[in-house]
Amino acid sequence: MPGGTKTLIHDIDRRKLWRWTLSIGLFFVLWEIVGRSGAILSIVPPTEVIPALFTLMAEEDLLRAALGTLTIAALGFLIGAVVGVSVGVLMGVSRRWADVLDPIVSGSFAVPISMFIPVIAVYLGLGFKAKVVMVVLFNVFIIIVNTETGIREVPASIKEMARAFGTPSRDVYRRVILPWASPYIITGLRIGVGRSVGGAILADLLLRSQNLGLVIRNAQGSFQLAELLAAVFFITIVAAGTMAIARVIEWRLMRWTTL
Repeated sequence: MPGGTKTLIHDIDRRKLWRWTLSIGLFFVLWEIVGRSGAILSIVPPTEVIPALFTLMAEEDLLRAALGTLTIAALGFLIGAVVGVSVGVLMGVSRRWADVLDPIVSGSFAVPISMFIPVIAVYLGLGFKAKVVMVVLFNVFIIIVNTETGIREVPASIKEMARAFGTPSRDVYRRVILPWASPYIITGLRIGVGRSVGGAILADLLLRSQNLGLVIRNAQGSFQLAELLAAVFFITIVAAGTMAIARVIEWRLMRWTTL
């Protein structure tokens, strides 16, 4: 990468870091002002929530709860990624399969995932397997749609040029179509990571209460708003951290597009 381009990227990263720091700082300031003003009774200021968070972390094994939820999210994401990319590629390269599968994918993508919870509970129970399936339902359709879109967006002229140079059909897909569609696919996978974490937390909350879902239940049952918001704040940190890692991986994988 040329030195000028690398310097520009670092400058952009510094500006983003300052903007993120400023926005987070402003959020906490506004939160404190609103919480202290009493305008909204249910908003506890961060100066009370953060100590409650440390107390919660000292009394309960939050890290183990987070690990349990993230394990469900990771397994569901891996299954959803394999199925989603495979089905998306199939729909992208084959118009017949697209016509067959598109009504199912579009319909499932449009309906709320919570509608499937009673069906999942009846057939799979309320345990680990049911939660993984719920996570898969949360992520697989967005991955399918992004993958299919990426395959469809490859210009016909690019494919014709590759075939004109005598490239075998298998290599056209492997060396031309998939690399061209990779930004769509990787973005779909990154969004799928966020949806997987959200799906795992919701599964722990709505199916058998375990892990981070149990933390929320216990905080809710204590009728202490500071503890409840502390639990929600911790879960937000976990979700945001996971998405930040996914974004960094996405940036590294897509860095070749800036060369």
